[in-house]
Amino acid sequence: MKVERKTFYDKLTNMISDYEQVILIPHNEIDLDALGASLGMYLVLAKYNKQIIINYEETTPELSVGRALNKIKSLNLNISFEKLDDIDNTKKTLLVMIDHHKKDMSQNKEIYNIFSDIVILDHHIESKTINKPILKYIDDEASSTSEIVYDFIELENISVPNYILTVMLAGITVDTNKFTLKTSANTHEVAAKLTKNGAEAKEVQYLLKEDLLNYKQMQKLIFKTEIYDKIYAITVGSSNQIYEKEELAKISDSTLQFDGVEASFTIAKINTNIIGISARSMGSVDVEYIMKKLNGGGHKTDAACQMFNTTLEDAHNMLIKILDKYRG
Repeated sequence: MKVERKTFYDKLTNMISDYEQVILIPHNEIDLDALGASLGMYLVLAKYNKQIIINYEETTPELSVGRALNKIKSLNLNISFEKLDDIDNTKKTLLVMIDHHKKDMSQNKEIYNIFSDIVILDHHIESKTINKPILKYIDDEASSTSEIVYDFIELENISVPNYILTVMLAGITVDTNKFTLKTSANTHEVAAKLTKNGAEAKEVQYLLKEDLLNYKQMQKLIFKTEIYDKIYAITVGSSNQIYEKEELAKISDSTLQFDGVEASFTIAKINTNIIGISARSMGSVDVEYIMKKLNGGGHKTDAACQMFNTTLEDAHNMLIKILDKYRG
């Protein structure tokens, strides 16, 4: 385990004695990594005899997350998922932001008006707009937050239900695009340990199954992909359709596999007045740098941005200008 990671965990566990409850906060539009990491941290911190809660507000989660949550409920794993309105706000509370570090990306940003003590645990490149936490650990070299949390599970030597290990493995699988991006020797080692200790590969496959209609819609977009400047795959969504951010990411993952493509970009509406761009790279193109030029961010190989009150055409043209300057 990295020294900084161990130091963070020691400080966190020492700090918990000062609080009555700990609220784990995954990002909004929760994905399998945020869910898996939250579940892992829930079990790690539960041994400290504090009230542990996962703040969860969504009514229509992404398909794979919905499957996982339904399974967790059916297995009676006694994980406490609660909306902010149902959380006791009179207790001294520690907030732990999981898999993100910007307040406006949290399940419910109003929670920060009630509780002020914040800890950050994340693997995304640190933004300039970061909160002022009392403790933070951001390892942008890690494949996923689930990879980080597994080190804490191993450190505590606790027993974790097989299904939670499975969700964590699924989270790593998604965040690495099936172990093709952001994947180190430690990532493979953690995946192997998860499997050895009970994570089920077949269940991961089940969690990642696609909805047929959505898959067909994504394929229609992929057919429209253009190759720009020989190495960039650019896909633009329909002007009269709203897409999930997860769909944009999946399309970029797919088009990155085209021969000769070094970076892929998917541009589409994610709200009536918001356009999202999902970017992926094999590593030779720094898409985090490119997305920062559009007020976004992420990793060198995995980044995104959101653009407000513009058109798909304008978003496409702005991206092209940045790519032209990037290549010089």
